Amino acid sequence: MKKKVFFVVSSLGAGGSERVFWLLAQGFDKELYEVFIVHLGSDKTAFSIVLDQVTVVDLKTVKASRSFSSFYRLVKKEKPYAVFSTGAHINILVALVSIIIYIPYKIARESNVYEEMANIKGNHIGLWGLLMSVFYRVFDHVVCQSVEMKISFLKKIRLPARKLIIIPNPVLEYFPDKRVKYTDGIYKILIVARLAPEKAHFRLLDIMAKLPMHFYLTIAGDGPCRKELTQQIEKLGIGPRVMMLGEVDYVEQLLISHDVCVLTSLTEGFPNALLEAISHGTPVVAYKVGGLSDLIISGFNGYVVEQNNELAFAKRLQQACLSQWDHTAMIKDIQHRYALKKIANSYQALIG
Repeated sequence: MKKKVFFVVSSLGAGGSERVFWLLAQGFDKELYEVFIVHLGSDKTAFSIVLDQVTVVDLKTVKASRSFSSFYRLVKKEKPYAVFSTGAHINILVALVSIIIYIPYKIARESNVYEEMANIKGNHIGLWGLLMSVFYRVFDHVVCQSVEMKISFLKKIRLPARKLIIIPNPVLEYFPDKRVKYTDGIYKILIVARLAPEKAHFRLLDIMAKLPMHFYLTIAGDGPCRKELTQQIEKLGIGPRVMMLGEVDYVEQLLISHDVCVLTSLTEGFPNALLEAISHGTPVVAYKVGGLSDLIISGFNGYVVEQNNELAFAKRLQQACLSQWDHTAMIKDIQHRYALKKIANSYQALIG
């Protein structure tokens, strides 16, 4: 008999953690496991809910604080062999339910480096840190996406080192014959990120104002900082060279038609946007944040710049646009290291 496995996420809206579990659910061995994606529901769905041999369950609760009863009833009915959860609020929900009803294997996935988050105004670990240090001990393992994240957990949450497992995020296979270059002499920069304070788009706009006129920027994503960023673009006088697209469902087309993908974040768990970019042969330039130490190989698939050094970032950005890159080699390398099947097997190994 197949063993039931739950992947629990807050929603199937656009988000890095949600995408990772959506992919892992498809990558698990269906000969061994009956796979469920369990989410709390939302108005927006960014990922298909029609998946081969994957059951999608919408609890219709929206918030973790309202989900205890619904999730408890589902666990009691289906009796999962293993539950994978991601995000602090979802992890704590799973931990609470598992105290009352037995779940053989419980695996939490974390998505933050808390030292970096502490540098963002208004971001304090506080009560969440206390709750995590208590309830995360219920889990058999906590998956960290990078060495930086594991170190952060050892320092801030003080979990036993034996519980912390490093597994990066996966990518789908991509075939490198689709890359396009539309216009010679014009360089196109792309950022794919939610318009939120921690993503620090304002730094990129300041850099764009200093770059030559033949450098253009595309911003994909939406969020609370949209109005502020629009005003900054107008103030800097770079409107003709900046395109704000909002949320899009054609990121692949953007990646293969831009010269470089950038990340200006103050904090990241593991930057999926850059992983996707490199997997499509697009070089990257990023400020140093969690998860980049293994992902970016300087001069081969991109560059990492120390935080707050805008001059160095601008120079690396121009260098990336002007350089000749071995796109095929970049794609092969990233697919070898982060292939969905390889990462899914690492998760499967945690439950025997």
